[in-house]
Amino acid sequence: MNRCILASSGILFCFASLAVAEPLTLVSTSPSFWATNVNAATQKTVSLMFDQPLRGTLTDWVGLDVLSPASTLHTNFSEDRRSCSIDVHLDPGHVYICALNERGLPGVGFQNQKGISLAPTFLVFQTAGNPAPDDTPPALIRAIPENAAQGIDAAKLSAITLVFDRPMNGKKHGLHLSEGGNQVDVPRLQFGYSADGRTFTLPYRFKPATQYRLELNNNHDIGFSSAKRVPMWPVQISFTTR
Repeated sequence: MNRCILASSGILFCFASLAVAEPLTLVSTSPSFWATNVNAATQKTVSLMFDQPLRGTLTDWVGLDVLSPASTLHTNFSEDRRSCSIDVHLDPGHVYICALNERGLPGVGFQNQKGISLAPTFLVFQTAGNPAPDDTPPALIRAIPENAAQGIDAAKLSAITLVFDRPMNGKKHGLHLSEGGNQVDVPRLQFGYSADGRTFTLPYRFKPATQYRLELNNNHDIGFSSAKRVPMWPVQISFTTR
């Protein structure tokens, strides 16, 4: 598309407008994100569908995580290159992670035909069966402030505290904080875990008369995980100060 401007001199100037490439987006997956009770006997593939055709064949399915499913990692593409899949072997009662584009290697990974990569994405799912204790996802058992709390005194609240049912990976977290609708730069804030790894604390200076929203883990961040690297299923918490 061209854009033309008529100058005061009467000369018509035309410029070529460059189309802005849209980022690559996942439309659907199988299994779906955070699926549970996946049948390990019948789920023989992991498949992805994108909104655009993929470029090249250098995919990145497993990233750095040890919970990736057993697979040859040979990728099969659809004719229009919008879908692809790998074969997998799954065991009952396990949590699996396909860490798509986690490593961020130049020229490697899921990209559209303009060379724009899919943002690092974690496809997490759990197969049906009785998991061993170490294979069970961690659970949040207490949050301070608690979900749906109203009229909290901001002057007396000095931190976000989360208590889990088991020791967590103390080197990272998956907390995203929204303050009055604006995202807080959480990675710049100091955080800590208790000696037993079960309690997470993030000191923060809260504002009065403000709505807060916490997002714990999502498709792009699985920082809240057990010491055995099993991620917590996403949790959302909201509260309001007076």
